[in-house]
Amino acid sequence: MRRLLIVPAVALVLLGGPVFATDEPAPPAPTSNEVAVAPPTQTVQPGWTSAPTPVDGADVVGVSWEGDPSASFTVQAQHADGTWSTATKTDGDSDNQADAGTADAAGTAAVTDLKSDPVWIGEDATAVRVAVTNGAATDVKVTTVDAPSTAPPSGSAGALGGIVPRIDGPDRYLFAGVLVAIAALLVAVALGWSPWRKRAYRRGFALIAVGALALTACRLPPAPTGDVPTMPSIITRAQWGARPFGTGPVPCSAPEYAKGGVRFAVVHHTVNSNNYTPDQSAAMVRAIQSYHMDADGYCDVAYQFLIDKYGQIFEGRAGGMDQPVIGGHAGGFNYGSVGVALIGTYSSVKPTDAQWNALVLLLRWRLSVARVDPTQGFWQTVGSSPCNCQRWAVGTSVFLPNAIVGHRDVDFTDCPGAAFYPELTLLRQQVQSGIVFPPTTTTSSSTTTTT
Repeated sequence: MRRLLIVPAVALVLLGGPVFATDEPAPPAPTSNEVAVAPPTQTVQPGWTSAPTPVDGADVVGVSWEGDPSASFTVQAQHADGTWSTATKTDGDSDNQADAGTADAAGTAAVTDLKSDPVWIGEDATAVRVAVTNGAATDVKVTTVDAPSTAPPSGSAGALGGIVPRIDGPDRYLFAGVLVAIAALLVAVALGWSPWRKRAYRRGFALIAVGALALTACRLPPAPTGDVPTMPSIITRAQWGARPFGTGPVPCSAPEYAKGGVRFAVVHHTVNSNNYTPDQSAAMVRAIQSYHMDADGYCDVAYQFLIDKYGQIFEGRAGGMDQPVIGGHAGGFNYGSVGVALIGTYSSVKPTDAQWNALVLLLRWRLSVARVDPTQGFWQTVGSSPCNCQRWAVGTSVFLPNAIVGHRDVDFTDCPGAAFYPELTLLRQQVQSGIVFPPTTTTSSSTTTTT
């Protein structure tokens, strides 16, 4: 029977051992390249398809062109076995647009041609073809981005996520050391050592066990206080290998903030393939960021958060996850909004359960911090955007009845997808049921009141 103690000992080593591993080195920086697929003076129309263009290991591509802003294209990818598949259809100019007066808008102005959204083609693609499905275009080019996949970032969803508490910094080594030490004692007992034969051994063993467990408990993340919903586990920019803010072709000095704080959330989908693994998600985020910076001229990735189909939440734009950072995700409605993009295309399929639950938890926390009730409406003055995609004229004061909106509620777009959009009512209800505003403190010369 003693030898059965080896089973829990192995389990403890499996739980604690990986924590000792040093952090993975920074992933290779994504590389971008632009290739012409049609002569600059040639006007291409529906029915035209480009010759195959080698992608040299790239996993994300986008189309740029001049002419009709509503032109649309289909991207086809050739795989290593020689077969071709349709990656996705890109409908007109990119859905993500900056607001006038921001550094993103200045960068966009430097990019004179029209840009599609980035398209995930998979890591085994060897070439792409572009077919025009609507409108007319000239000077058609393909931008390729290669963002190699690496090991999943620490803190990502996995088999042990939710079992092992998230501990950052040196404290994780203490936690892992306690687990491995207990495992060593179990193995020793399983092999015949009997610490209870001598009173001194029994006392020492008990004191070490109690002290270790108490010390470990003190080092675990604090329990929720009830002031606001617990912040969900979020993969930080450092963990997924983000490029520094403002390192694109158009330099930007620092993130910009909305003076009135966050007042509403805009939900998107990235119009990528839904066929990817958990290990590829971080690479997809790196590729999206590089495309937004290098092709669109942005200072950073357009969204404040991104969520993959496995429920992994990624920190997006730099500047602070709990701060009113101005993004570039909804033309005319970036000021005062937080943009959350679901990685994938949800025109015909709904988000996965893991993705949905992560979205609910994220919005509960973020809107609670911002003291926003998602069932209440808000007023917004429509800003100017290079896309001219807003549903209302610039300067119009618009009232929206809910503080969680789909991208199509504010701009002319299909985003966040026909299958996902009808679920926004349920999303608002589930988010609102967990909203808890942090207490406010007012101070006078004689009293301090917390409400």
